[in-house]
Parts: sequence; C-alpha cells; structure tokens
Amino acid sequence: MSEQRPRVVVVAEAAPMRGGIATFAETITADPLLARDYDVELLNTARVATREGGRFNLDNVRYALADAWRVFKAARQADIVHLQLVADPGLPALRAAALNLAASAGRAKLIAHVHSAVGNAGRPEIAGYGRVDRMALRTLRRARLVCTVSTVGTATMQALAPRTWVETVDNAVNLDDFPAGTADTEPPTVLFVGVICQRKGLFELARAARLLHERGIHDWNLVVVGGQGPTPQAEYDQIVAEFDAAGLRAAMVGPEYGDQVKARLAQADIFVLPSFLEGQPIAIIEAMASGLAVVGTSIGAVPDLIRDGVEGRVVEPGDAPALADALAQVIGDQDARRQMGHAARERAERSHGLEQLSARLNSLYRAVLSGRRSAAVERSVTVPQ
Repeated sequence: MSEQRPRVVVVAEAAPMRGGIATFAETITADPLLARDYDVELLNTARVATREGGRFNLDNVRYALADAWRVFKAARQADIVHLQLVADPGLPALRAAALNLAASAGRAKLIAHVHSAVGNAGRPEIAGYGRVDRMALRTLRRARLVCTVSTVGTATMQALAPRTWVETVDNAVNLDDFPAGTADTEPPTVLFVGVICQRKGLFELARAARLLHERGIHDWNLVVVGGQGPTPQAEYDQIVAEFDAAGLRAAMVGPEYGDQVKARLAQADIFVLPSFLEGQPIAIIEAMASGLAVVGTSIGAVPDLIRDGVEGRVVEPGDAPALADALAQVIGDQDARRQMGHAARERAERSHGLEQLSARLNSLYRAVLSGRRSAAVERSVTVPQ
C-alpha cells in the first residue's frame, strides 16, 4: 500500500454508454464516502452510446488491445485496478481476459467485477459459456478478488476460477432520488423499463397482457419505456407487431432517461421485468426504492432481490401464462400490492442504498490491500441511520 491514500482506478464503459455498468462506475467514482479513504478515478473505455462489442471485427479487436494497454499503464501507477467486466460469451470474454492480464501485469492489485448477464444468470440451459470462453475466463484467477452481482454468479465464477476469492456485491441507488409512492392508484399502472428486445421478455409481456384481456381483466394500464438500442430490426419489428396484436401499441412510449424514468416510477404501481437474462438489474432496485411491487423472473439476482409473495412475484422466464397469473394477482389485490411495495422499499433501504455500497467496497478494498480476507465485512452491511 502506498504511504498516501490508496489510488483506485475504476475501469468501465461509462458515458456516453448507458446501463447498469456505466451507472455503477459513475456512482462509485463520484462517491464522497469512498473519497474519504481512497483516491478513486474513472478510466472510461466507452466510445459509443450503444455497445456492439460482441461482434468480431477489426475495430473491436483493435479497441480491446488499446484498452488493455491503457489498463496496463494505469495498473503501473495505482494500488487497485477495479475492472468492471462484461464477461459474456465470444469477444467480450476474450476482451475481459485481455483486461485481466493487463491489469495483473502492473503493480496494482486486481479486482475483477463481473456484471454480465450470462455470468450472473445461473441458467446455463438459457445461456452459458463455451470452451473458449471458459479458457479466457480462467484469467480471473489472476485477480485478488472477483466480484459478482448475484449469488448464482458467485457460484459460477468460483467454478471458473477455483481457489479465487469471490464475493457478491449488491448494486445500489440513491434512495433520495426515488421517494416511495403509495401503490394505491386505481386502475393500477404496470411499468416496464428496458431495451425493447426478446431477451427482456417483451414477447411474453405482450402475450400475458392479451391473456389478461381475454380473462376480462381490463382495468389496468401498461407503460413500456424503452428504445430499440442494439436490437436487430427484424426482432424489434416482431415485438412491435406483438404489441399491435394485443392492442397495446400505444403503451410503447419510446426511450426515456433520468428524471423521465423517475417520474414514470412515481406514477406507477407495479414494475414488471420478464427477462430471460439479467445480472442484478438496477431498474428493479429503482422500482423497489420507489415502493413498487415487482413482477420478475427467476434469473440472476432477481430472486435475491424479490422474494415471491413478499416484495412481488417471481415466475419462470418464458412462461407467459404464469406471468399473466402473477400480474393478475397484483393488479387485482390492492392490499397485497401495497404490502409488497412497502416490503420492497424496506429491502432497498436495508441493502441497496449508497451508504451500504460505500461501506461494502471500503471493506473489500481494505481487505485486498492488506491481503487479509478477514478485513472484509459480511455481504449485508447495515449502516446506522
């Protein structure tokens, strides 16, 4: 450890990129609590607002090598390099390997933070790693600490990098930005926020909505916030057609960000995210902080966040009838909806505020620098109010 305050370089695709990794990286590099003990700076590897990093082409290979060189130079001057990794199959896994090798070649201690959906999903029958991916991700063994965002992700990374220290680190939001509502609007509003793509379960959402209308459940509103992003045109058009067929084309309001999304959350009663692949969705944490009952799927950290029947409902991905049943229950029972929303807000306050994340990272940084795992606190950090 240096005699001055330890220097932490956070490596991530931040602005103009949007999404969970960018939000996480920008949050911790701007955190005044972490800044009391560490000099934290951001090494931003983003070049575009929409990632196309999974494609094998000359530009992406060149960018990966350039990023590795930048990380190596940073690792020569820092005490910790905190890599935020998209370790999905294909080129992203190879890029992650290059960054792991570059960071570990310097004097800094490496923390590899795996945010990616495949690595954290815990559902290899839906998406998993091939032989080349697994070979690439063995470079995680060079890290002093590997972080994930789900308990199933921690098990996955421990299998890929045996004898490596792996911890689950929860995402967080500024709770003050998401005041809890009352969840008693009639008719209730169901809100989806995310990229319009098959992976987010939009086909199932449209089909579940049709099933509800066929059952005579009409007294509710649906709002779908999101743009096309990297979704192929044919896939996007098919989803739009599915909502047209359900008579819900007007529910698709397009992409919104920042204060617009906060306003949507404040006006909603139920949040729905019927994804096939997720890590630990910040969108769900924002909904929990806003006091909304959440209907999600048993993927990644969603069951860590939402206990079925407590903070909301959890169903199997791809099961439109089960999604319809869950939505019908929460739409039709105002008291249950209110109780779930209250429980969701309480859980967000207990585990997903910025103070909890600051304390968690502070303890992990301290443990990595000292070389003693015992210096790290337990996963759930309760901060006195």
